[in-house]
Amino acid sequence: MTRQESPEDSFATKTIIAVVLCIAVIGCSRHEPATTNVQANGGSQASSAPPAETEITTGKRLLAEGKYEQAVEHLTTALKESGVRPNQLADTNQHAADVYYNRGLAYLKMGFPDTAVEDFAAAIDLAPLFADAIEARAQAYIALGDTYKSLRDATQAIRLKPHNAAAYHTRGTVYIRRAQYDRAVADLEQSLKENPQLADQVRPQLGEAYYRWSRQLTDDGDITAATAKLTKARDLNPQFVEQQANAEAERTATPTAAGTTSAVQQTVAKPVVDEAQKPFEDGRANQTAKKYDQALMDYTRAIALRPQFYEAYLRRGETLLAMGFPDTALEDFNMAARGQTAAEAHRMQAKAYLALGNPQRAELAATDALHADPTSAAAYALRGEAYLKIENWTRAVADLDEAIRRDPSLKERLEPLLEEARQAPERERQRELQRQREVAGTTP
Repeated sequence: MTRQESPEDSFATKTIIAVVLCIAVIGCSRHEPATTNVQANGGSQASSAPPAETEITTGKRLLAEGKYEQAVEHLTTALKESGVRPNQLADTNQHAADVYYNRGLAYLKMGFPDTAVEDFAAAIDLAPLFADAIEARAQAYIALGDTYKSLRDATQAIRLKPHNAAAYHTRGTVYIRRAQYDRAVADLEQSLKENPQLADQVRPQLGEAYYRWSRQLTDDGDITAATAKLTKARDLNPQFVEQQANAEAERTATPTAAGTTSAVQQTVAKPVVDEAQKPFEDGRANQTAKKYDQALMDYTRAIALRPQFYEAYLRRGETLLAMGFPDTALEDFNMAARGQTAAEAHRMQAKAYLALGNPQRAELAATDALHADPTSAAAYALRGEAYLKIENWTRAVADLDEAIRRDPSLKERLEPLLEEARQAPERERQRELQRQREVAGTTP
């Protein structure tokens, strides 16, 4: 005897049809298509195969073949027919989350990270503890150049799923972008520990992180540690280390005895330099004129023509900072710090960190700037401001005084900060006395 289907049953069936569609899509190489068993991600298991399984099967097959556009078309058609939307499902629904998660992976694989972020966000709205979707969104943010949000998501994915090799890999990648190479090494090594099958992807990045870490240690004067890191880099990614050594040799090459550049430099390097120089100069002009959008395009074009154009990274970062994007600007300042613009790049990092409300990191960046250029009044000023926000009054006074001594033109701007730092200890003392009086009940 069969039971007549009620309106509530019909709605439930439509919901199941929609949500199981997510199984169809695969995204980045290390992400597998979601299956009907989603209990590992905090959801329930589908009770039966819906009629839309044909669309799911077709989508999975096309994605496995690398035909992402066609696969997304099938999945999107099924989604439209189901009528499922995130805001229609009040309760956490892992099946529906998988729909958006997998389609987001497909969009990410196709090169549309902005669209992917939207689908991952829908998945997370439906299943807030969906660690894989959070980690995948971190990947999308990397592609969009937003390392702050990427770092946030990757860290959250690790908290939810502590043995998540993919999330450690993603966060390690973010740390490389942020020039935090010691942390990058730790995360990438943890990624390999959790899943040795990621070696082909992770080992080259781990070699790069060790190499750049060795360069930082060299700049800090720790030659012994730098040598050890460089040895690890050579073991993990010898090709990258060799490329970097060749690039360094080219940068430091001296003119020939006749006072001219070599034939190779004349015939190969010079046209590339000239080609990149023109958009760079256009960018400088537009930046000065506060035509920031155009300046960004100019600098980006210059960088595309000369990937190691560190001054272009520096100026693009300045432009982004002026536009109110300090987190994105930090990406460019980190790149600029690798070249001869290191001193100014570190100084701008400090400025960006202050804009982000992180005086501790600003103090470290300003100190790096002073290591590179001990005469920089601007770096002393930034570090003094950072110390003021950290409430290290003594050091704030010392640095602000030094900045004014080195550049008297800074006095008008820094004098109020200096006065605040000088008066702060007495204000703190008075507040403490007031607190003690209140506790003792002696307040007038």
